[in-house]
Amino acid sequence: MKRLSEVTATWICYLQLKLRLCQSTPTGCPSAGICFSKMKTAVVEGGGLLLLALWLQSASAAPGCPATCVCYEEPRPTLACQQQGLSSIPTEIPERSQRIFLQSNRLTVVRSTSFSCCRNLTVLWLYSNDISHIEAGAFYGLGRLEELDIGDNGNMRIISSTAFRGLTRLHTLHLHRCGLSELPVGVFRGLYSLQYLYLQDNNLLTLHDNTFMDLANLSYLFLHNNKIKTVSDHMLRGLVNLDRLLLHQNRVTFIQQRAFQDLGKLTTLYLFYNNLTVLTGETMEPMASLQYLRLNGNQWICDCRARTLWDWFKRFKGSSSALECHVPASLAGKDLKKLKSSDLEGCVDSTLHTWTGIFGAKAWPGKYPTTEAPLWGGTPRCCLPDSDKSSIISSKGLPDPSLYNSRQITNSSPKEKENIAKTKFLEVDQSENGTRNKQNLNDGPGPGNSNMNQAPGKVKPDVSDDLESSTDPSSKKKCSKNLSSDMQCPKGKATLLRTLDILILPVLWSSLFTCWTW
Repeated sequence: MKRLSEVTATWICYLQLKLRLCQSTPTGCPSAGICFSKMKTAVVEGGGLLLLALWLQSASAAPGCPATCVCYEEPRPTLACQQQGLSSIPTEIPERSQRIFLQSNRLTVVRSTSFSCCRNLTVLWLYSNDISHIEAGAFYGLGRLEELDIGDNGNMRIISSTAFRGLTRLHTLHLHRCGLSELPVGVFRGLYSLQYLYLQDNNLLTLHDNTFMDLANLSYLFLHNNKIKTVSDHMLRGLVNLDRLLLHQNRVTFIQQRAFQDLGKLTTLYLFYNNLTVLTGETMEPMASLQYLRLNGNQWICDCRARTLWDWFKRFKGSSSALECHVPASLAGKDLKKLKSSDLEGCVDSTLHTWTGIFGAKAWPGKYPTTEAPLWGGTPRCCLPDSDKSSIISSKGLPDPSLYNSRQITNSSPKEKENIAKTKFLEVDQSENGTRNKQNLNDGPGPGNSNMNQAPGKVKPDVSDDLESSTDPSSKKKCSKNLSSDMQCPKGKATLLRTLDILILPVLWSSLFTCWTW
């Protein structure tokens, strides 16, 4: 106030001096018009000086403003301390501050008492510092906070699950480029007003189920340029009003079928430059409002596994990037959307392919990842022959040999022993004909397996007969003296014949040899 009084007194003295000059010196003021014109000019100049003094008074002389900061009242009470080389948050922050700008400094810690007096705070910028730790309760009591930017703090890495607790009015949260590798369970709990969430450019590998459960009002979710591998059924649960989802430049290899179940209002989806090979049309179906879709830069398998996605694109009315086929070689580089239905027949044998991802090369010993469970095992349903799909050869038709150990065989009844012996004979017979196949109903057809491709009524007659006889005790075959048919006999008789052969034949040969030597 003292400074303002001095400026005002100087201005008044200046006006008085002009007036005296005009009255006492005739030559100094040739006419009354010119004299009044000079006085008018002096008033305007003095008024400008007075306004400048008032602004300086409100900006620099506000009570409680830190020395390295600037405080001003319009448009809202603001504390501006950006780019001042501060290593700690100032302690003398005016209580009436509604906006605080502390970006581009050298801050390392946000303490629980740093903003405890700022109950009216609505905007807080802390980005581009060296913050590595945020104490529990650092933002407690900031119930009116609407925008919080703590992005570009690459040493943060971990954040407390209660860091944002109580910020019920927060609508924008920046956590980009913070080096985060994981988000704790419940970190966004209670943020019911959040509309914009920026999590891009971190090291996130996965997200817990129901991470965004309380964010029913979220519109934008930025997750690009992380290391996310799987989008699970419940990872995006609760985002019923999401408009834009950016998941590009991750390492996504698998998206579960119900991952987008709550995204009925989504208009923009970016999944380009990931490691996707298969995506089903059922997965895309819930996104009825989708307008912009980018799926380029993935390793698409264009066989029967892509048919449901191809069908979905026939109904999709929005804009989409190309989906370049990776395999088979005959379709490599072609756009999946522009293929013919006949191009998607059959199934690529991926056992001999070396799969090269965006972030490295790896030779997969088995099948490509598919949307069928389990993730990396088994054969896709569309790649199975018809006989495998209908499971016509069931466990009821042929007993599992692993179920019969030595103790069970010893203690079994004669009828059961007979059935077991016939089962073993069936396996030997298949081996001799070059068609032996493990009775695993979930395995895909192997090389040379012709029976699995046949319809139920076209199974080999001898195999069908053996299956019936092994399960029907009444149909017994008589034992013959031919050694090749001994295995069809009950085990007791077959064993007796073998024993006689083993004992008598050596005696006969020994007698013949003795006679010859004599």
